Order: sequence, then C-alpha cells, then structure tokens
Amino acid sequence: MTWAVAAAVMSGLQATSAIRQGKYQAAQLKLQAKQAELKGRQQALNYSRQAFDSLARQRKTAATIFASAAAGGVDPFSGSPMTLDQWNAFQAGEEYNLGLENADMAIAGGLAESQSLNAAASHTMKMAYINAAASVAQGVYMYGKLNTPGTGNIVQAGPAGGTMAQGVNPLMYMP
Repeated sequence: MTWAVAAAVMSGLQATSAIRQGKYQAAQLKLQAKQAELKGRQQALNYSRQAFDSLARQRKTAATIFASAAAGGVDPFSGSPMTLDQWNAFQAGEEYNLGLENADMAIAGGLAESQSLNAAASHTMKMAYINAAASVAQGVYMYGKLNTPGTGNIVQAGPAGGTMAQGVNPLMYMP
C-alpha cells in the first residue's frame, strides 16, 4: 500500500469517526433534552400538588374555626370567626396562585432547557459533518500530493549546458 492510499484510507476513517462521534454526542444531548422536559413537568406536578394542598389546608382550618366558634357559643359566620376564615381563605388563595405560577414556570423552564439542548444536538451534527468533510478534503489533498511525483526531483538543463534541480534559484547556480 502506498502512502497516498494510506492517507486516503485514514481520511475516510477520520470522517467516519467524526460522524459517529457527532451522532453519539447528539443522541446524548437529545436524551438530556427529553430529561430536562420531563424534569420540568415533574416539578410542575409537585407545584400543582402543593397548590391543591393549600386549598385542602384552608378547608380544614375553616372547619376548625367554625367548630371552635360554635363550641364556644359564638356565631361562626360573623365577627372574629368570619374574619379569621376570610384571612385564611385569602392566604390559601395566594399560596394556590403561587403554586400554579411556579408550575407554569417549571414547565417553561424545562421546555427552554430542552430546546437549548436540542439546538446543541443539531449544532453537534453540523460540526461532525464539517469535520468529516475537512478530513476528506485533507485526505484528497494528501493523496494528490503523495501520489504525484514531487517537483524537487525533476532535473532541468541549467546555464552553460549544466543541470540543476527544479526549484533551485538559477542565480545561485554555480557550474
């Protein structure tokens, strides 16, 4: 096998390796993208659960307020018991809304990270193809350079009938 053929084979192997490595890295990034999206959805579910739990706590607290007031002989639907219930309902509503906002942000954050990782996967594949093309181009160049006779070994007639190697400055030639 000549050096030219070896250079061509090596460039083909480098190109194949670059594409395979790019595919592997892109697959990893796409997997991370899917995981980021799922993580965002899981966080959203947790925030939604917290939001609904705040409403359940509010109902329990309201029941406790009403029962305590009634047991003490106070009208549970007026005065201080009603004020406590309204304040409790307001706080629960705030917690509920905050939980839903956090859920929305978790989904959006997961999708944003997922899109970023998918874009990185796409870029990785583009770079893999560019590197493969560069390896092939380098191999073609080396094949051409190694497969053709070099210019440094061609002998030409020099001044006064002598000979000189091509590429030698004739002004520097001494017969």
